[in-house]
Amino acid sequence: MPKFKVISIFFLLIFLTAHPAEAAIEYRVEKKDTLWEIALRFQKDLQDIVISNPQIENPDLIFPGEIIIIPDHGRKIAIPKMDVNENALIELANEKRKELRLKPLSVDLHLAGAAKKKSLDMMKFEYVSHNSPTYGNPTVMLRNQQISFLTVKENIGAGYKTADEMFAAWMNSSVHRENILSKSATHIGTGYVQGGLHGHYWTIFIVEKNKGG
Repeated sequence: MPKFKVISIFFLLIFLTAHPAEAAIEYRVEKKDTLWEIALRFQKDLQDIVISNPQIENPDLIFPGEIIIIPDHGRKIAIPKMDVNENALIELANEKRKELRLKPLSVDLHLAGAAKKKSLDMMKFEYVSHNSPTYGNPTVMLRNQQISFLTVKENIGAGYKTADEMFAAWMNSSVHRENILSKSATHIGTGYVQGGLHGHYWTIFIVEKNKGG
């Protein structure tokens, strides 16, 4: 059975409320640390850390010796294992944004998990659509997973074997390109799975969040 290459997009607006941080501990930033790496180290949600540190004007810019507040909700989050292809998509998106002097997108653990679920769902049920038989549309999906956002844009695709190929296809589509290069976007989550009818399934969620949320 032949494998096809498919891409599609989605854009919707929704308002949700962010959850405030609770108890906390302190962490001193070390050389080459990023908030993403700190979130992984402590198994915390990156956005909880951002919310707990309003003194950080740019979450992508922290310095050695700086004190970071690590929220402690008495639980650890389930951190999705980032595939090399998922990381590659994030790097490609942020490299292109930097090239055009746009602010890089912050990785959101929950968005990454949702994107992975969407790609798995498309593979399992053999479809390439923004309306999932399991999760509904992207707005409903993120809302049901308690992921806060102001706007959400979804790019999906199937059949492309590498992150470079998938990213090139998106960038050659004016609407997909606009999603990736949105000036208002703040966070990204990527999901990739291999197998099924088309062989390769890709999802990225690009969202805008409230400052600190």
